[in-house]
Amino acid sequence: MISKIRKLSIEQWADEVTSEFAQLPINPIAIAKSRDIAVQPWTPKQKGVSGYLMKVGDSFGIGYSDFVQNPGFINFTVGHELGHYFIQGHPEQLFSTGATVHYSESGFVSGLDVEKEADLFAATLLMPSKLLRNAVNTSGSGLSAVEKLSQLCVTSLSATAIRLADFSENPMAVIVSGDGIVSFACLSPSLRERQGLTWLKRGDPVPMDSATARFQKNSSSISNLGRQQSTSMLDDWFDGAPRIEMNEDVIGLGNYGKTLTVLFTDEEIDEEDEDVEEWKPRFQRR
Repeated sequence: MISKIRKLSIEQWADEVTSEFAQLPINPIAIAKSRDIAVQPWTPKQKGVSGYLMKVGDSFGIGYSDFVQNPGFINFTVGHELGHYFIQGHPEQLFSTGATVHYSESGFVSGLDVEKEADLFAATLLMPSKLLRNAVNTSGSGLSAVEKLSQLCVTSLSATAIRLADFSENPMAVIVSGDGIVSFACLSPSLRERQGLTWLKRGDPVPMDSATARFQKNSSSISNLGRQQSTSMLDDWFDGAPRIEMNEDVIGLGNYGKTLTVLFTDEEIDEEDEDVEEWKPRFQRR
């Protein structure tokens, strides 16, 4: 877990890099080259590896996986590796043993703090608050809003959805999952600060009767970037949440093999809405 102080520091370092940019999108490859960091595509031998940061002497290089031919994925991967380069303490930690290459698993799926921090840096770098806020206010809600912002910022759907949740004034949750198992979950401030609500963790099951679970039974829907719109109850996803209906937008993430789920509502959740049914542990729902 990244502490609040550490999170603010990482966001500040990312904002400093983009402080002179006046409009979106942010080009992370251009930023790397401005620091004399070579950037190139590369074919990883290990599944799940998205990119690498190389250090030889005082020189650095970045490689991004050619497995996913998607500009948003490429930009986020390069932004992630720039995180390892810019975040104070990362180069010393990653290359302290004499290693010259650090391989990364970006995209908010790694459980390692060093990768979580680089993901946070990448999201802030590519979608800086000062440039994103106005766009968020006019983007709408749900998956359609995510797609609009993704096109504007040239960022991956997952990273865009997670960033949008941070800005959302209404209840919103973003879940990346595959094979019925959660890889990552993010909540909007109105849900994140709610007393008694239990976050989904990496490895938790997707609710068995959700549209997401049904969608994941068809692998071709995932690989072909299929999508589905439905509704679900918030407390089916998060223990301790009020029992309110949420829109559930689901989209396949192609060769990545996972799905992105956006739960959202335009209604505020008041204390009176907390008509919560008897608590049931999530494993019983499966």
